[in-house]
Amino acid sequence: MKISISLSVFWVLIASKICAQDWQTYDFSADGVGAKVSLPAPPTKTVSQNGNVINYTYKSTTTTEVYMVVASTSTGVFPKGNAKQSFDNSSKNIKKIQKQEASTYQGYEAYKAQGEMNNGSFLNAQYVAHSKINIQMLVISSANTFSNSDKFFNSLVITAAPVDESTGVKSSFTVGDRVEVFYKDPVRGDSWLPAMVLKVQPDGKYFVNYDAYAESYDEAVEIKNIRPMNLNIQGKVQFIPALRGQTVTVNGNLSQGNIMEDLEWAENSSNACWVGIRNVEFQGNHVFYWFDLPKKSTVKITVVPKGNKPRVNVYGFVSFDFKFIPPDLPRCISCEAGFEQWVANNPPDFTKSAGEQSIEFNAISSRMKVFVGVVGAKGFTSGDYELKIDIK
Repeated sequence: MKISISLSVFWVLIASKICAQDWQTYDFSADGVGAKVSLPAPPTKTVSQNGNVINYTYKSTTTTEVYMVVASTSTGVFPKGNAKQSFDNSSKNIKKIQKQEASTYQGYEAYKAQGEMNNGSFLNAQYVAHSKINIQMLVISSANTFSNSDKFFNSLVITAAPVDESTGVKSSFTVGDRVEVFYKDPVRGDSWLPAMVLKVQPDGKYFVNYDAYAESYDEAVEIKNIRPMNLNIQGKVQFIPALRGQTVTVNGNLSQGNIMEDLEWAENSSNACWVGIRNVEFQGNHVFYWFDLPKKSTVKITVVPKGNKPRVNVYGFVSFDFKFIPPDLPRCISCEAGFEQWVANNPPDFTKSAGEQSIEFNAISSRMKVFVGVVGAKGFTSGDYELKIDIK
């Protein structure tokens, strides 16, 4: 028996097969985002930071729709009502709200909304709030139809460890978490030591690496002896969760920092960050950050001025701990500074931006901490910038 099929039916079958196999589940845990979502095409990723909140945006595009997952993580605990707050923050781009309702998703607070956007496109959105992660799931379409929205929304699985609301403490930890471990020392006294979780063992213990200690001190500890680490050093150095193999971008403004009157630490021979004749490049506001640099890795740190093009420079040092930070830094392993080079008899024109500036560090046999200062030249106490951290 001979079977024939029309060309139009053939193409319909092919298109249906392609559409059916495109959707895949993507696990974002490698980025520190405790969530899994199904998307119709491999997503692109961008990372930004606002205070203690890190925003990861995953974007998957088809011929007719755009699917986006915006995952916000925090070193603190998100407040109740954040699902509605997430919608309110994004509703400024909506010209007309067609439908909105509060709901729950797998036991978490949620909010759903549909509307027409200012650019003429249509939006179908789901916002899910967790104590440690907020998820915005957005479908943007040129037509007011959303055939796969439910499939997209219902694919979300949150794997982030919840917080015990009575204590504000995580009930479990994951690989890469920064923690403090209770250490009982009969000689020096009991203390909490900063560490990083390397592995979660089958018996429920956590295998950790202590800051400033060799790998021979790595050990498995029980959860009762672990607590989250306060990542904001001395109340003014902001933590950036940078990972090997990705570029993290942080947007900031010099107005978030302060002028550092004493710059002698920089030309101290134990630091040798820059010579005193260059202090004019570092007499504006200083904004501080820090991150972990894995062993056997390199990092390039770049600051890019934005807006009215302020004169922004960058410096940093590596150390095993941050008992001392500028201007009270007696010594460090290595210190570098990035600023426009000029000679003494030809000083720079501060009315012009010096462009982007970069510094680089490497870690060989041990994990280290990297301190970063983004600073304005003399007279620059405000101005937008973008800080990029690329670890390889």
